[in-house]
Amino acid sequence: MDKSTHRVDVVEVHLEKHPNADSLSIVKVFGYTVCVRTSDWRDSMLGAYIPPDSIVPNTPMFSFLGEHRRIKVKKLRGIVSMGLLMPAPEGAKVGDNVAEQMGVTHYDPPVNASTGGDNCHPPEGFHPVYDVDSWRRYKHLFHEGEEIVATEKIHGANGRWVFINNEMFSGSHTGWKKYDPKILWWSALAQNPWIEAFCKTHPGVTLYGEVYGQVQDLKYGTVPGSYKVRIFDIMTLGNWWPYADVVKEAERSALELVPLVFRGPYNAVEMEKMSDGPSLIPGANHLREGIVVKPMVERTDPEIGRVQLKIVSNQYLERT
Repeated sequence: MDKSTHRVDVVEVHLEKHPNADSLSIVKVFGYTVCVRTSDWRDSMLGAYIPPDSIVPNTPMFSFLGEHRRIKVKKLRGIVSMGLLMPAPEGAKVGDNVAEQMGVTHYDPPVNASTGGDNCHPPEGFHPVYDVDSWRRYKHLFHEGEEIVATEKIHGANGRWVFINNEMFSGSHTGWKKYDPKILWWSALAQNPWIEAFCKTHPGVTLYGEVYGQVQDLKYGTVPGSYKVRIFDIMTLGNWWPYADVVKEAERSALELVPLVFRGPYNAVEMEKMSDGPSLIPGANHLREGIVVKPMVERTDPEIGRVQLKIVSNQYLERT
């Protein structure tokens, strides 16, 4: 199943008046707001919505962007515009994903560490790649008033660790890495011995977390060569632990968790506000990347599977 941040959805366009510019209009796409040039569109036309942090190809279609082919969030005459709306390819219909057809890919930020290394055989069992859909695309899956938890989304590199059959495994977002003390995930394991201690006392239990510090452009107050880890999920035999169980285990095993931003009844307006603000990591002197929202009681939905959504802060997306 394609994640929403990896899609270019075909949508029906409905223009709304821009309050500060007659030449611009506003189009609402799912939970996103996009500013467009009014003369380029008419109501009920089909558009292809390219979300922020996408990379568009160097083709004539996108030549107006010049060398700036990474799609970002911008303010246009006082209104936040999230992403880019282009005419849908001929023959496309509402709901189609035309990312491949248009040559649009997802932006993966570079990390300031060795992230190569050779892949090794995967550990026995089910330890899936971790990915989270956008709240702005699927926020209708939450119910007003249901108990939720919102945790800080840290700007780093996704990692996972498990101990099986007397062997320690260290993995990136997409692969399991052959032991090499120079690469990011094994370095992080060495610098955070509590991870291996937990894994060896809980064989077969997979820890999922964010490696941060000297990884990307937000450093969280760390010194050169330093890699920290915060855990955001635990899985056993293909089952995700409820958040309350993760917290209890963290207290027992001294696991370091991603910071808690909010726990309580869900309110869509408040969720978006919470995505902005300073990082809650001690020593960080910068903004947070956003938040991740999930129900206190684990559940799934046919549209996306596990219900868990990220809200990337507009302040973060506008920072460069």
